[in-house]
Amino acid sequence: TGEVVRFYITNVANSRTFNITFEDTKIKLVASDISRYEREDWIPSVVIAPGERYVVDVQFGSPGNAIIANTIQAINHFRGEFYPRVDTLSNVTVSNQKNGEDLSGSFELLRENPEMASDIENLELYFNELPDYELETLVRAQNLPTPIVISMESDTLYVPPMEWNDAMPMMNWLSTAEQVTWILKDKASGLENGDIRWQFEQGDIVKIRIFNSPDSFHPMNHPIHLHGQRFLVLNRDGSRNQNFVWKDTAILPVGSTMDILVEMSNPGEWMFHCHIAEHLHAGMSFNFVVR
Repeated sequence: TGEVVRFYITNVANSRTFNITFEDTKIKLVASDISRYEREDWIPSVVIAPGERYVVDVQFGSPGNAIIANTIQAINHFRGEFYPRVDTLSNVTVSNQKNGEDLSGSFELLRENPEMASDIENLELYFNELPDYELETLVRAQNLPTPIVISMESDTLYVPPMEWNDAMPMMNWLSTAEQVTWILKDKASGLENGDIRWQFEQGDIVKIRIFNSPDSFHPMNHPIHLHGQRFLVLNRDGSRNQNFVWKDTAILPVGSTMDILVEMSNPGEWMFHCHIAEHLHAGMSFNFVVR
């Protein structure tokens, strides 16, 4: 009872975003992909997309069995219904016995990270600049069986910002990368996926705006991932981020616009892609070079 446990969480699923809840606990957000947060914070759950990593401290309360679960608001597209769904990920036995050092006092403190604050101060002059590049996420489908096309037309009457559950397993099973292409489109050049060839110099600070179009055939949320570099999520839909952390993966909901500021610090040829494996396999990636 009262024990504080640090969890290092990585989402290695190919497509599923989790909303991880800890029963009868307090959860403190500490760090994400590449750094600690600017400030520690209390959170109700951990929303984690494929490829993301989070570090949280959890204090367990009453003795008994505490469930770690994926707690989501699922959707049935065809019936137009939301319904709660809870899948147990793990069970934790909480005993009366005291184990190890009592960390309750430090757990209650929300610490600040001076290194992150210094990074923000050095980069703040770029925050309000116009984006250097703009990307749009789309999907293109061809030669799908007629029943799937008809069902998809009704399916997209409403598209949730986040797709927590697989509401169309038959469509996913029947379609292939030969029929469905997931797209990253450079708005300035019109180039898509592997035809995009961005070039940078080491030390460049690059602002990229990414828009997840809700008007494509079947829009979905995308975990956007950059290899070899780190970035800050500056804002989402015009709302400035209030607690920065260095990332290499960030979720982009349907209909949302996200501005990221990338520090091009690592020379080489690197990949920019969606971290949903099926989307990557169906074309949603390109390479960029840092010289």
